[in-house]
Amino acid sequence: MVGVEFLAQEFGPDRDQAMAGPLGLFITLLLVVVTIMLVRGMNKHVRRLNRRLDREAALNADAEPAEGPSEGGPGPDRA
Repeated sequence: MVGVEFLAQEFGPDRDQAMAGPLGLFITLLLVVVTIMLVRGMNKHVRRLNRRLDREAALNADAEPAEGPSEGGPGPDRA
């Protein structure tokens, strides 16, 4: 059990570089802020993409009857 005691002595508040607490907190907060910013940016992008796709679908729906077959269901290229 001497090896376990030796390893236990290397950790704890008595070490010279006991900055894991404040440094870990800073890194965690930084990651949280960056994640929130990425989620907000992606939400804006998806909203704009949905609006654009809705506009294109409306334009295609208006233009489709003139291009599609007049009777008989789907054309030969549609299954």
